[in-house]
Amino acid sequence: MKLTYGNQTIDLFSIEDFPDGPPERIVVNVSGGLDSASILYLLCKHFPETKKFIYTGKDVVTPFDSEAAIDVVTWCKHNFKNHNIISHDVIVYDDRDPEVLKQMHEEVKQDPSLYDKYAWIDFPGNPEKSLEHFLGKLAKPHLTHIDVCRVMEENNCNRYIAAMTRNPPNEDMKKNGFFHLAEAKRNQDREVLILGTKFYHPLARVDKLFVKGVFEEENLMDEYFKLTGSCTGTANETNFFLEPCKECFWCHEKYWAFGKY
Repeated sequence: MKLTYGNQTIDLFSIEDFPDGPPERIVVNVSGGLDSASILYLLCKHFPETKKFIYTGKDVVTPFDSEAAIDVVTWCKHNFKNHNIISHDVIVYDDRDPEVLKQMHEEVKQDPSLYDKYAWIDFPGNPEKSLEHFLGKLAKPHLTHIDVCRVMEENNCNRYIAAMTRNPPNEDMKKNGFFHLAEAKRNQDREVLILGTKFYHPLARVDKLFVKGVFEEENLMDEYFKLTGSCTGTANETNFFLEPCKECFWCHEKYWAFGKY
């Protein structure tokens, strides 16, 4: 189904990616952010027959994102008569666990190209912190993959959908001072991400202006928008999670698209 928002178009469950038609069962990643909230909304609206098994990762350092995810899922249940949301698994992960970081360090040694795909932040005078921060960027998708595969197996699903968008244009990120925070693998001058047969990323070819279009054109800017949370700042950076940090990539990207945090 071709859907156009913000002058950008996706083909959700296209024949190319789903030759047998929309999936009967699918695991949906709902993080609590705007991207995944938009995907869940579109799935509930256009594919009510698909059984949806929700997965949410709960970061031990920023635990309230998962609360936003719970609110988003609850909203969809209340606002779609035939949502077909079957379950919601919230699974805790720790991307700062020393053993996990050690494993990620070994992976980087085996594949140095990873340095060119994830953001490296320099902490002056503290190279150990810089490396730990970088390895944490690798640890999150690694841990998510493990948990998602388990949820898929438990619910007899062979497809998984996540709402990972492309980054804003490089010049926009440079102009607004957050180019150095971006995962380079999602930059618009890189090869378009492959959707794959098992792990499906329908927003891989559009940026957050598509998501903005969903929220504005579907009149979701009041209640639904306010349920989401996109900031990954720590307790100290967010006044104990009461306000956005305005410094992380996700805060900058949200402001770029929506003009507010």
